[in-house]
Amino acid sequence: MFNVTRSARGNKRLLAMVFAFSVVAVVFIGFVVATGSSATYHVTLSPNSPYYFSISGSFLTLSVHVSSSEPVTVCITDSTGLAKLKAGGRALCYLYAQDVTDMSRVWRSPNDGQFYLVIISDKPAEATVTIERGILVK
Repeated sequence: MFNVTRSARGNKRLLAMVFAFSVVAVVFIGFVVATGSSATYHVTLSPNSPYYFSISGSFLTLSVHVSSSEPVTVCITDSTGLAKLKAGGRALCYLYAQDVTDMSRVWRSPNDGQFYLVIISDKPAEATVTIERGILVK
């Protein structure tokens, strides 16, 4: 039978590795918690009038939940698309959902910059919008 023993030097290496891993894990968890945020908005939508939220940041991941009393159109677009929507036209949307009353999506921004979450309704409607942002979202 072989008997394996560890010297004091081996125990110190193992202890150093565990300590280093613990420090890295704590820093990562702190970063994830510090960059995350959540907000819930209750909005009243007028017919054919876009309601928008400004979204900006790098490495941005959003979890969007929209529930409304009437069917709405949800779009995430840039400043050019927002100008077209305000003028009554159609825009190129990075995320698009038409005639939804309850929607949950996770969206990752393709690059740095300013984006807008736009909600449009054909009829007067009440909507609840929950936006979670950060490196990791559920």
